[in-house]
Amino acid sequence: MLTQLHAAVVIALSAALLCGCGHDPYRLVDVKGRVTSCEGKPAAGGVVVFAPIDEPEATGRPKGNPGREARGTVADDGTFSLTTIGTPPARGAVKGKHRVSFEMPVTKRAVLLPEERAAMSPDEIKKLEADFASRPVYPPLRCSDQIQPVEVTVKDSGNDFEFKLPPK
Repeated sequence: MLTQLHAAVVIALSAALLCGCGHDPYRLVDVKGRVTSCEGKPAAGGVVVFAPIDEPEATGRPKGNPGREARGTVADDGTFSLTTIGTPPARGAVKGKHRVSFEMPVTKRAVLLPEERAAMSPDEIKKLEADFASRPVYPPLRCSDQIQPVEVTVKDSGNDFEFKLPPK
């Protein structure tokens, strides 16, 4: 009798695990890709942003909580990989549909404004100016920042996307 009870418990637990009761609707999956400019060159220094679309029926996530956005800086060769924002940041993006946007690369070195300098010590100014000098600056892109396609679906695997910036 006790053996049959144990067997029944094991079967019930196995069925519960197989039905996906442990499914995490916010599980992250790897996302990478490439972004080229309207001139066919890598869009180096730009930032690709994936913002999850609120689709509770499709994702199993509560309405109004589609997940955190994921971002990736485009490398000199045009490639990127996404990291989801948060504390701590984590590699990848949540599964499901995303609205994709692009932030143009930084084309000018940051500088301290006079009112900012007035509120800082000479050591603070020196440290911040060194930080600004260490940040990369890129040539401007002669393209629109409206990345194409605008919406993509992130799946369990095979998330390697190609984007091209259209002309202005």
